Amino acid sequence: MAKKLPKSVVFDVGNVLLRWDTRALLREHLPAGADHERYRTSIFDHADWIDLDRGTLDEEEALLRFRERTGAPVELLQRLVHASKASLTPMPESLAFLEELHRGGQVGLYVLSNMSHGTWDYLRPRHDFWRRFHGIVISAQVRLVKPDPAIYRHLLEQWKLDPAETVFLDDRPENVAGAKTVGLQAHQFDHAATARALVIEGRWKV
Repeated sequence: MAKKLPKSVVFDVGNVLLRWDTRALLREHLPAGADHERYRTSIFDHADWIDLDRGTLDEEEALLRFRERTGAPVELLQRLVHASKASLTPMPESLAFLEELHRGGQVGLYVLSNMSHGTWDYLRPRHDFWRRFHGIVISAQVRLVKPDPAIYRHLLEQWKLDPAETVFLDDRPENVAGAKTVGLQAHQFDHAATARALVIEGRWKV
């Protein structure tokens, strides 16, 4: 008997389709002797980064706030923010899984990502795989961020998706938990092979 596929699969982007590693980013771009943990908590793990993703804080103001907290020159911070966008590089196994689903033609494909306007503007023209998706929801464009249940409801309503027949893949447990509150078949992503087994082998129901 053929395995039952979901009607839709929704992909997060960071660490699902594109690698995202702030510690590696800081190791590469900070000067010798810099306090990496202070930069990480003052920039990438700060509420201001979430507000960038929410679209309620612009990049220019964020850079000024980063400077206040770190004391670093704006030029260095600008390089870091640009490097954060360029560091989002493809995960080949994940893209192969995406291509397999696309070729099969039986599953609707979607993106739901926390991402700032600037990052989306950078990434959108640089990758062809966006064309594989039937719909894309970027947090900054809707002024909502995961794991707020409202962003998942927006996705479901905008694209008329049935949550009971929709698999959601995200690397962050809090985002998976948020998705489950609206009935999505949500799974924490660790590797494309695991995600493929869930979807293709019909083990995606939670």
